[in-house]
Amino acid sequence: MVRHLLAVLVLRLSHLPGGDRRPTVGDETFRRFRQAVETGFTRTRRVEGYATRLGYSTRTLTRATLAATGHGTKTFIDEPLTLEAKRRLLHGSSTAAAIGDRLGSPSTTVFTRFFRHRTGETPAAFRARARITAGAADG
Repeated sequence: MVRHLLAVLVLRLSHLPGGDRRPTVGDETFRRFRQAVETGFTRTRRVEGYATRLGYSTRTLTRATLAATGHGTKTFIDEPLTLEAKRRLLHGSSTAAAIGDRLGSPSTTVFTRFFRHRTGETPAAFRARARITAGAADG
């Protein structure tokens, strides 16, 4: 475990500005994964689906993502989905059910559970709090 953490630290340090390094295979793996997530996060959130589509093992994607971001693949996949859900809740009038449906959630319950797990509050509570906060900032 310590060896793995040290390897991640060394990789992250090598990504700092001014580091003179050549791209590695892991960089290309992560670049392809990032691009797939950016275009497909509303269609699938399964790491296995991305791995199969890109021709990598889930372990390879996990290593590349951890080295590039410091987070696991599932967290990396969930981040843009959470951000998009927040954006739609704050700036739109659609119900949580409609937003969940547009973002590929199989049901309102699944979407609400996902959102609460990622943000600590339900979609309705987030919308209410965010709009009150935004209203206070405007006035």
